[in-house]
Amino acid sequence: MQKLRDSSYLKHFVERLGSLERKASNLINSLPQHILLEAPLVVSYDRLGYLPASLVFWFNTILNPSRMVLLSDFGSVIYHIAPYREGDSVIAFASNPYTPSVYEFLQTANSLGLEAHVFLPSPQDSKVREALNRFRNLHYLEVWDEVEASLAEAIGVFGFYSNAFKDRLGRRGVNLQKHGEEGFSVIAEELARKYSDVLEKILAERELFVSSTKMLEPAGLLFSQALRNIGVRSVYTPLDQIPGSSTVLLLTSSVEEFLVKKRVVELTHQGCRVHGLQLNTDPLESLVYVGILALFVSRLKSF
Repeated sequence: MQKLRDSSYLKHFVERLGSLERKASNLINSLPQHILLEAPLVVSYDRLGYLPASLVFWFNTILNPSRMVLLSDFGSVIYHIAPYREGDSVIAFASNPYTPSVYEFLQTANSLGLEAHVFLPSPQDSKVREALNRFRNLHYLEVWDEVEASLAEAIGVFGFYSNAFKDRLGRRGVNLQKHGEEGFSVIAEELARKYSDVLEKILAERELFVSSTKMLEPAGLLFSQALRNIGVRSVYTPLDQIPGSSTVLLLTSSVEEFLVKKRVVELTHQGCRVHGLQLNTDPLESLVYVGILALFVSRLKSF
């Protein structure tokens, strides 16, 4: 996979990421300010909307711990949560506007009188768009690839919350705000070059499991989809459910090193080949960084 190191491909990748960042800035501007209030918040997602939704959850849990935040998928919210909530703020993310669960989620929120703000790619099918536009508080993103939509939404969330919580946790809050303001395209080429060796080994595999700790699970699911986009048979599997004698890509952040070390030894003893990809940055940024590497891989299909 020499293409990963090709200067023209790197330029193509960085330009695409920059385009997504510009679209994400519009997403930030459309976020309702009241979701920052000290009130219960329900965060929901469909498909790869899990990544931006998880960032909302973790930013609030880590930097705004007095706020109660619930994270759950569309189906669980529709049938088990929304009917019993009154007055909660609801924010939701989807990566595909055509799934039945998107319409069902909107219909349920509308019938229950919930103010749900939903972020999703703009449907290109006029009939679907007409059906969705019956509902209020839709925030459309002009991106139509699911990996790219998920990453753009995640970047938008990161920029919004890193700025909102810049005065929390001292230096950590300041650093997150600084990186959110600078954007990620400025470090994209460096990031791609840093992990090119391990990515080339991964892309040489015909099939593999992608795994991670729980915090990086949404990014792992996104990365697994990016691999499938370019023909690698990949499935995301929780760290404690990986079968023996398999090939594994293990995504971690540096703060989780001790947490996964024992499990890596166990997998090796079970005959697994483990490719490690460790992000040496703040765990909140690690979610976005893995998403950026997923874009780096996924764009190979169109280059």
